[in-house]
Amino acid sequence: MVIESENQVMETTDIVGDVVQVFLRESGEFASLGFEKPSYFLKVMGVEELGIWVAHPGYAIAKVNDEEGKPLPADEQIHTVVDANFLIRWDQIATIVHFPDREGFDFPSPFEKHIGFVVPTEEAEGEEEDS
Repeated sequence: MVIESENQVMETTDIVGDVVQVFLRESGEFASLGFEKPSYFLKVMGVEELGIWVAHPGYAIAKVNDEEGKPLPADEQIHTVVDANFLIRWDQIATIVHFPDREGFDFPSPFEKHIGFVVPTEEAEGEEEDS
């Protein structure tokens, strides 16, 4: 896939390592991965003929069965959070929005969710008083 503009020619591999906005055709297909909206900002880890590989930080894995396949009681289940990557097939993607030359777009990371109030540090409070 090649996109031409008056300034540059872009190839799909140019998005590897970048944060892009992916619009899904059917978001319900990804509900088990925690994705229920039609659009997400995702970091592209790779591109191949099947689709794009994207980062999924904080993926939860649960061990709910013992070695014999029998369900474990809730207090014995093991839940682990790991960083993972997953494939979004081309046929699952409606479109991808790339933000070339937008410096600092992925900082702060769209993967970090801040809950609660932001309390200014003493150093930042002192800077405001000096202004």
